[in-house]
Amino acid sequence: MGLPFCVSIQASLWRIQIECVNMARQCGIMTERRLEGSDSRLEILRIQRTKLSQDEFAAQCSIPRRTYQRWISGETPARPTPRQWKSMMRLLRVQSIDEIPDDFGPAEN
Repeated sequence: MGLPFCVSIQASLWRIQIECVNMARQCGIMTERRLEGSDSRLEILRIQRTKLSQDEFAAQCSIPRRTYQRWISGETPARPTPRQWKSMMRLLRVQSIDEIPDDFGPAEN
């Protein structure tokens, strides 16, 4: 099994995660605070792996709140500094490079 197979599986996992977030939203399982920008792959990881709000997460990563919101909305491409990358990976408990989304903006359907 080569790289295309792995990429296909990763894309499928992102779609499943988005569907889980949407179902939780419809069932009222997730609070409004946890739903902020949840169509972003980065937001899905933040919601799944932390109890931090967008503001708290951005502050702990030394990312201005508005910049973080532009990244996850896809308004501007993400260009984190090495220090910001390290903080995000630590807070998200990333163990493998494969867990990092290729894009921080909204997932493509």
